[in-house]
Amino acid sequence: MEFICDETVMNWTPKRLVIAGYTGKDQDSVKKHIAELKELGIPAPPQVPMLYDLSPELLLTSSEITVVQNDSSGEAEVVLLHMDGSWYAGLGSDHTDRVLEAVSIQKSKQVCAKTVTKELWLLDSFIDRWDEIEIKSWVQIDGGEQLYQSGKLGEFLHPEQLMRIVKDRGYADSDMALYCGTLPLHGGFVFGGSFRAELIDRKAGRKLELKYQMKLLKNAEEE
Repeated sequence: MEFICDETVMNWTPKRLVIAGYTGKDQDSVKKHIAELKELGIPAPPQVPMLYDLSPELLLTSSEITVVQNDSSGEAEVVLLHMDGSWYAGLGSDHTDRVLEAVSIQKSKQVCAKTVTKELWLLDSFIDRWDEIEIKSWVQIDGGEQLYQSGKLGEFLHPEQLMRIVKDRGYADSDMALYCGTLPLHGGFVFGGSFRAELIDRKAGRKLELKYQMKLLKNAEEE
């Protein structure tokens, strides 16, 4: 994979992909997210946070992903990438099949591509003000764009704390990508169309933007 950080091009091959879930500091917000999932028949997690080990081949920087049936949706997340001994941060989406999620959360994540921005920031460049960084996402509804998620990274576990949990549970690896958790939705899940997200660092005057389109595969079950 090819990434860019401070105008430097880096080539990298991910060896591990881990998705962290239920990583909010505010347990009320975590419970709200769990309640959203329960409405779709998804059981409460056995522990908080949860870690899901997925195939690193799912990680991509494409502006389009393909899905089976219109039952999946995106979630904006900071993605930490361990490259050449340093940690970088990108903006990604943990796209998930919501029907399969009621059967197995890990399988529901495994069947969908995981997008991430080609542009990265060095984690050390903003880790001292992690809590101030804004994250937002938008979805397409009736041809228009609607705010889907919004908040700040201070709502999540600090990356150093999350990485300690990852290490303690035996998930840590070199050349890994770690999705750090997502925000509650402004309303229910929205399927199909396009998904857009931003990571905003106002103090440094910069932002990362992620945008991708969902393309439905021909449904063999309906032929």
